[in-house]
Amino acid sequence: MFESTLFISLAILLGAPIVIFLLGKWNDKAAKWSALIAVLIATVFFALTMGDVLGVTSTDSDVFEGWDWINFTIGSRTIDIGFSLVADGLSFTMAAIIFILSLAAVSFSFGYMKKEESQGGYYALLVLYIAGMVGVVLAGDLAQFYVFWELMLIPSYFIIAKWGSKPNAVKIAFKYFIFTHVGAMAILIGIGGLWAFGGTFNIATLISTGISAPANIIRLLTILMMLGFSVKMAIFPIHTWLPDTHGEAPTPISAILSGVMIETAAYGILRICTSIFGEEGMGGWMRWVLIGFAVFTMLYGGLMALAQKDTKRLFAFSSISQMGYILFGLGTFELFGSTGSTFHIVSHALAKGTLFMVAGILMTQIGHHKGRRIDKLGGLACRMPITTIVAIIAALSLAGTPPLAGFMSEWIIFQGGLQANNTLGIIAVIFAILSTALTATYVLLFMKNVFLGPEKEEFKDVKDPSPSMWIPLIILAILSLVIGLFPKSVLVFVTEAVSKIFGG
Repeated sequence: MFESTLFISLAILLGAPIVIFLLGKWNDKAAKWSALIAVLIATVFFALTMGDVLGVTSTDSDVFEGWDWINFTIGSRTIDIGFSLVADGLSFTMAAIIFILSLAAVSFSFGYMKKEESQGGYYALLVLYIAGMVGVVLAGDLAQFYVFWELMLIPSYFIIAKWGSKPNAVKIAFKYFIFTHVGAMAILIGIGGLWAFGGTFNIATLISTGISAPANIIRLLTILMMLGFSVKMAIFPIHTWLPDTHGEAPTPISAILSGVMIETAAYGILRICTSIFGEEGMGGWMRWVLIGFAVFTMLYGGLMALAQKDTKRLFAFSSISQMGYILFGLGTFELFGSTGSTFHIVSHALAKGTLFMVAGILMTQIGHHKGRRIDKLGGLACRMPITTIVAIIAALSLAGTPPLAGFMSEWIIFQGGLQANNTLGIIAVIFAILSTALTATYVLLFMKNVFLGPEKEEFKDVKDPSPSMWIPLIILAILSLVIGLFPKSVLVFVTEAVSKIFGG
């Protein structure tokens, strides 16, 4: 059942945009409901694989082959590109959080986009964007991985350019496209190198057999792949596209961009760089270079977030800081650190997806521009009780407050840093903990300046939005609490897959 249900789930996401677009030509309401139904059905088919994923053990194969996609021979070399799906706890966890946040974003769009034109095009591109993300984390072949990697970029570019904040939307969308496409080119060169020295695009085969290349070539390929993934993660100093893009993108897209899209790069690091290149690529001095960039990114993003007066830019710089945490865990090249990073992908997606949608609620209920200005807000807790409660839960989770999900993921990451068992590792963990204090500072100041304090007369008519906008936020907030109280609900999927990567 595993193989067929995953294919059906992905096929629905790839085929639905055509139907959604055509329905949008007739009626906007039909377009938005067909988008939600399509993503919901795809989620149900995907969820049917849970039992099979839990049944995968360290002795089982993780990749379920589909079919040959492209097969031809040039001279003595055969180009064999398959369409196959990765089926293990790591890919399941990533796809699950993509589906959860995507359903929330589609529902949230009902209220956020209700006054916009050409909604059929918006929802069609949104579902295609979701298909790209799901395809990336399920891909069992590097060529297939790259196709879906680009599929994430193209629809998101058009959404930002068409429905982003005017007058800068087109310019910012182009900046986003150039940065991420240059990163994609570095990944493509790395994939070419893997095929040249490994003889195949199949990820499982490359992991099991390795590549026959000199150590300096392996290191070079690792650097190329890491460069491409670091652009997508917005690691300092190649981060500048992210604050601008978040500032101009429609808020549901900002939630997905920050909540799950940039984390697909972390998945790529773990699935490709850590698994295939191993100690030769990720060990030695490379480990400390990555940890150094990670710590600097944490602190830089946190300090910049602290200085922001615009809600969306605050959360954008916060995302940069949080990507530093994830890179820190991956950079330790330890089982604990990488497990913590994967867990943090989930906790960050829930918290940051919620906070960006809170920003969207402020914009729709108060005004597109004034609702973003933190210094112009205040005293909204009594007027918007539901929004306030979910914002508090998300903010505290982001700050790593027990018993919420963010606390457990950060704790596991820090344990990975300490397992390096030397002075540099301890110093890096100390700076990472200081970054956590920064996070707590800017999220608590956000809560104080937006929701607390005396009520303002100008906001006397402000209220919580329609249920289509706040119900998804409640679900995300509940998940943050449940996962924090019961971390095994995530670790049961992640631990086995990550252990296998590290030879466990």
